[in-house]
Amino acid sequence: MNCPSCKTGNAEHAQHCVRCGTALGGGEPADTFMGGGPASAETSAAGHGVHTSAGVLSPVPMPASRSKSSRGSLADQTLVGTDFGTRYRVDSQLGQGGMGRVYKAYDKELNRNVAIKVLRQEYTDEPEAMERFKQELLLASKISHKNILRIHDLGDVDGVKFISMAFVEGCDLHQLLQKEGRLSADRMAAIGEQLCRALEAARVEGVVHRDLKPQNILVDQTGQIYVSDFGLAKSFESNATGMTRTGAFLGTPQYMSPEQIEGKPANHKSDLYAVGLILFEMGTGAMPFRGDSALEIMFQHVKQTPPNPKSLNPDLPEYLVAIILKCLEKDPAQRYETAGAILADLEARHAPQQRERANTVNISLPLPGKKGWIFGGIAAIALIAIALAIPGVRHLLGHTGSKNSATTGNTIPALAEGKFLAVMPFKVIGDQNTLGYIADGLAEGLSSKLFQLKDVRLASAASVEKAGQKGSLEKIARDLGVNLVVNGMVQSGGDKIRIIVNLEDVAGGRRLWSQDFSGVPADLLTLEDQIYAGMVEALKIKPSQEEMARAGAHPTEKVDAYDLYLRGRNAMRSQQDVKALKVAIDFFDQAKQNDPAFALAYSGIADASMLMYHQNKDSFWSQKALAAAQQAQALNPNLPEVHFTLGNVYRMTGKNAESISELKRALQLAPNSDEAYRGLGSAYLADGRPGEAVQAYQSAVKINPYFWVNYNVIGQAYFQLGQYDKALEAFKRIPELEPDNAFGYVNIASVYTQQGKYQEALAPFQKALELHPHFTAYSNLGTTYFYLKRYPESVTMFEKAVEMNPQEEVTMGNLGDAYRWSGQSAKADATYDKAISLCYSELRVNPRSAATMGNLGNYYAKKKDMAKAQDFMKRALAIDPNDVDILYTSALVQVLGNHPNEAIAALRTAFQKGYPAALCRNDPEFESLQKLPAFEQLMKEFSKSN
Repeated sequence: MNCPSCKTGNAEHAQHCVRCGTALGGGEPADTFMGGGPASAETSAAGHGVHTSAGVLSPVPMPASRSKSSRGSLADQTLVGTDFGTRYRVDSQLGQGGMGRVYKAYDKELNRNVAIKVLRQEYTDEPEAMERFKQELLLASKISHKNILRIHDLGDVDGVKFISMAFVEGCDLHQLLQKEGRLSADRMAAIGEQLCRALEAARVEGVVHRDLKPQNILVDQTGQIYVSDFGLAKSFESNATGMTRTGAFLGTPQYMSPEQIEGKPANHKSDLYAVGLILFEMGTGAMPFRGDSALEIMFQHVKQTPPNPKSLNPDLPEYLVAIILKCLEKDPAQRYETAGAILADLEARHAPQQRERANTVNISLPLPGKKGWIFGGIAAIALIAIALAIPGVRHLLGHTGSKNSATTGNTIPALAEGKFLAVMPFKVIGDQNTLGYIADGLAEGLSSKLFQLKDVRLASAASVEKAGQKGSLEKIARDLGVNLVVNGMVQSGGDKIRIIVNLEDVAGGRRLWSQDFSGVPADLLTLEDQIYAGMVEALKIKPSQEEMARAGAHPTEKVDAYDLYLRGRNAMRSQQDVKALKVAIDFFDQAKQNDPAFALAYSGIADASMLMYHQNKDSFWSQKALAAAQQAQALNPNLPEVHFTLGNVYRMTGKNAESISELKRALQLAPNSDEAYRGLGSAYLADGRPGEAVQAYQSAVKINPYFWVNYNVIGQAYFQLGQYDKALEAFKRIPELEPDNAFGYVNIASVYTQQGKYQEALAPFQKALELHPHFTAYSNLGTTYFYLKRYPESVTMFEKAVEMNPQEEVTMGNLGDAYRWSGQSAKADATYDKAISLCYSELRVNPRSAATMGNLGNYYAKKKDMAKAQDFMKRALAIDPNDVDILYTSALVQVLGNHPNEAIAALRTAFQKGYPAALCRNDPEFESLQKLPAFEQLMKEFSKSN
């Protein structure tokens, strides 16, 4: 029996079409399942505002007469050829279904065509259902994206509710597939990419579709798609089973996820299952599950494994097959995390990979050099203890090495040299759950006030958090480069809390001040003011009127909001994993709901969201961080914390000019923050302004020449500029200041390797691994072995690095090189594909990352896709023409493309800007070039100079 709607063949006794659900023998598609039998719902164009093609869905003629005596007759009869209210003239009917009829209409006020959906009376008669419907409609209308159908308004004519929407010339995807059958791989990928962009935009706004199907995807005459009906069916749920008040399951059986069929809550991953079904249908012309009834199809979704789409279309590319099957996993946890992740694989034409989630935040930067050197950052750095701190997901922290004569190894600065102060976490006597977040809040609030004093140089919260577990005050002071330490204790006593605060002069070995404070938890903000006043007096500081005014301003006057905020910060400190960060974000959300003007609550959301992004590389979190940070800055531009946070979010997302502007504003408010200067230096580097970056780092060192992190970042900057002697000098300061710091040894060894001193590099690498077996040490040691042509050992080191951090694309690319040169070509290609996919994920967050583009050019060249390789190298050099690593990589791409003259020219530029010629002589990638007289002449010219 052929379906009268889609012409699909069905079993002789079937009651409904296995593809579109149309009742065989007439009727509407069974988009919902009711009490053992199918029920009517939307037809192919319903809800879309689609202008259908002739012969596909003809307009329904207006009946000879129509009564307006009842709401039911008006809502349930056709309106074609009549005025609908005073504003609309109805031209044709586009479809009808369970929710109502959809018409093409002319809006006489705005002189444009629109689509209007007139809702059936059974939905509008239930007040609770209508209220939910309005909320969903309001939420959906907030989404602004070119691939989402715009909803205009919810209106009423004579008591009949209707929705007005944008009108699209074209057809829906269901009609397109009926007309053309399965689509080419490129076309289905293009539609899939647009679909994923729409779903990702919706997810950012917290909107789930829940009934995604080809009928809800419009295709205009240019091929652009529009997704419609976001979340609207959800409005008519009446209980947790996902059924309407009439007993109908929400969603279309052919496109429902297993969890929806089982009555479980639907979320964005349910939409991803539908994406898999739609891709399957586009690629094969069929659905993965068929049956004689909707119930049978639903059973298969829950219990049966979908067939391999390649069995229905042998020409389907493997990457699309893998993407489809990952979307169709029964367990939502096994599907993609987001539509953005699907998009990344579709854009890269790459099969999905299973990626482990990092349990700690270890962020580092690739350093110049063909192998993409990685300097270690602070290992497992603790999360920000105070809102004003730049989040603990920073890349390599450190700054320019000052030659201050007082800066001797393991020396605590004398008090006469300045007030270098650290506020340590307050200890808790009593119930940690009750007092822990209060203690942390005291340290945070006090730090926030002290931070703005020009006569105090405060250690950052992230560095304090790390150093606070190291024992004696003297050891902590040495590690942080401070001479003053604030510590204290919080104790409960009935309904009150008791606080003891001490100010220790570690350099002089004496206690400068100690005082007891008491009050109730609701007085926490007042207690902070009192402690701050006592501290300022003990420090013998005379704040300016402006400083006193800023210190006296509370971040919020609502105690409940502040309490929730502190709980959020406490959750972030407890454990840096996805679960803890989500708990923190929930607390911050509650805090801002309690006080919508509470800027620090938004900063907290931004900080936690940045850490979430670094956990899973999901661009949703970078977008959330940006939105929250912008809101914080709009609410209170006088807080340095919000400018720090926004500046660093801008830097992370590639908006370097905005980042520089925000960080400069932060420094105007808090001029003694070496943390802010470190951030500013990183922003200058990202913007291709290395000279200004070094100046910013030098300012950080001048503020605190006793903190090892400052030497680490300036060493990194010198390294990136090819000034290896200066880099080595800076890095050698790290073990002098902190002998047990593994990253000092990693970076010293990295400079040796970059200078071609491979044997000298081995010992500091081994020392670093003894102190802390971090992935950066394994990766850089692997690079050293690579240049020594000890490829098996190189593979082993890179494999360990990738195992520890599978989301670091530079390490992944290095492993590909090691496989390639050890004769494992299949493994090499697969590993390059993973590195390419990781690069695309990075570019979704920071589309102006020159380093990432350069690495993409490198990987594509090694896969012999020279067109893409050349394109990415051109784009990388346009953004940052002075990066010696990118210049060297461009030479490598020219070698792989068999353009020796261009390679020599690129090498000359790289050497002129400081790239070590000795490294190129030992690079096996340049073997073909090393045989040429021009190369030998080039080496003679530059070997002595660098």
